[in-house]
Amino acid sequence: MSLDPSAQSEPTPAAPAAEQPRVALAPVDTATPTSAPTTPLAAGVPLSANELKKVRRVIRPAFPRKVWRAAVGLTLLVSMTINLILIVVVVILVNQVGAIKLTLASVLGQLDSAFEGLGAASIHDTIKINQQVPVRFDLPLKQDTVVTTLGPVPINTQATFSLGQFGSINGVVSLQLPAGTQLPIHLELTVPVSNSIPVVFDQAINIPLAEKGLGPVVAKLRSALGPIISLVRQLPDRFVIIEP
Repeated sequence: MSLDPSAQSEPTPAAPAAEQPRVALAPVDTATPTSAPTTPLAAGVPLSANELKKVRRVIRPAFPRKVWRAAVGLTLLVSMTINLILIVVVVILVNQVGAIKLTLASVLGQLDSAFEGLGAASIHDTIKINQQVPVRFDLPLKQDTVVTTLGPVPINTQATFSLGQFGSINGVVSLQLPAGTQLPIHLELTVPVSNSIPVVFDQAINIPLAEKGLGPVVAKLRSALGPIISLVRQLPDRFVIIEP
């Protein structure tokens, strides 16, 4: 037996102890009676897949899922109904395309003819005129005329009396013209005229609309309608489904 320390044998390391399984412990509620039964979830024990599904079914409410399924079913039903209606409408239109083409062509043709007739139309009418027209002006008069006296007209004037071979004398003549005496006179004066004249007559009118500004408008309407008529005429009388 040697006393050299280096000669002493090194202690052998102890074998590691086997790892014990870890168990999660849930906190203990002191207010909870100890007599309550413990479940795997309360004890902190990991759950299996089937147990997790059961827990999720219990935790998740079933009402929203039912509403969602009902909404999905209703949406599918409405979509199928709309598609069925559209298919029926398309089939009807395909079968009636010839009649629709004839109707559209007839309507558009009549509309084009109406525009053409409107451009060539004229307004014929008779306007009855009955108006009082005021008249105001100055009328100059320069003419010879004959007037008749309405009563005795006294005349006092200077006159020259001829005595033949004995000469002549001047004097004053005083006389009186009887009523009804006609006298030739010369008128030269300005007469102001202010009156109303009745104007009554029938005036016939004839107004061509094309010459009064409607012609360019009708031409634009017909030019806009022309491509539509051409497109309708190019439509087929019926659709044929060609099988591949």
